[in-house]
Amino acid sequence: MKTGLGGYLNDHLAGAAAALQLAERCRARARDSSMGHMLHVLIGEIREDRDDLERVVRALGGELNPLKPASARGVELLASLRMSLPIVGTGIPEASRLEEIEVLSVGIEGKRMMWGALAALADPRLEPYDFATLQRRASEQRHRLNPWHLRLAAAAYG
Repeated sequence: MKTGLGGYLNDHLAGAAAALQLAERCRARARDSSMGHMLHVLIGEIREDRDDLERVVRALGGELNPLKPASARGVELLASLRMSLPIVGTGIPEASRLEEIEVLSVGIEGKRMMWGALAALADPRLEPYDFATLQRRASEQRHRLNPWHLRLAAAAYG
């Protein structure tokens, strides 16, 4: 694997770990709602994307770095505390939920861009992967988050 590529991909794996933790926390607050159902589906897709990325790392001859996902989960836990403490966070539960959805959306956009970067490598070891479909799925994931983002913005500040 080219120098730096392993670190880049492991950073995205760390992002997936943090995203899963964040999405699970969001879902726990909205379990029986339509938002909870959407997050349940999204969590499954993030897990599939993470598994695909792990296969890509292995196909390129790289190694999975277990420290990066663990540290990302720790950072995400600290961020969750910020959201719940009025002295350092927004002080408004709806605004905290809005920010959480925004963080998920930004992470998904980064994932979409990563799939595009991998497609551009034109590495024969990556031929089995359909990066166009993976990019499309990430776009669809962001599209599904957008209505919830707007609803939470209206609830927080409308």
